[in-house]
Amino acid sequence: MAAPHQYEPRTAADLRFEPDDGLRRELHDGVVHVVPPPSDDHAWRTGVVCDVLRASAPDDVYLLQNVGVHTGLRRLYVPDLTVVYQGTPYHDFGYDPGGVLLVVEVVSPSSVTLDRRAKPGVYAEQGVPFFWRVDDGPRLQAFRLDPASGEYVPATDLGPRESGEAAAPWPVHVDTAELVMPHKRP
Repeated sequence: MAAPHQYEPRTAADLRFEPDDGLRRELHDGVVHVVPPPSDDHAWRTGVVCDVLRASAPDDVYLLQNVGVHTGLRRLYVPDLTVVYQGTPYHDFGYDPGGVLLVVEVVSPSSVTLDRRAKPGVYAEQGVPFFWRVDDGPRLQAFRLDPASGEYVPATDLGPRESGEAAAPWPVHVDTAELVMPHKRP
């Protein structure tokens, strides 16, 4: 009789053994999750948010798409957009969370539960000061970390075809109508 297979939880360093096939991989409690390529709407929304932030970003940060953030011993999340301070240590496919200023998750059908529930809690646990989520509609929800509770609290909520100011991590003007690809706008 063959011995039952025992799974060894993975670490971020173990991702070096994964194929270099262009697919994004995240690590959730030691389990590797392969993330499908984004849709055109998803990619557009990520690009628009990046452009809005980059237009007035301070000189001491980098805005990076699809880079890892270490969120625990056996967790490596890959936000759609990460704002990280220059000089933040990068190793084993990701940045240390102490140097991450903002993470942006654009919700996809394959990431609804992770982007709305799991990831915000973990990013808050790791002390990431700001979290933005772009959801269906499209809608932009910006959150700031409340030091007293250790949880994210709402800072800005812009629904479909609304525009307004997001004050943090630095002031920017956001028009959610721009989050829709031009040929798909009403």
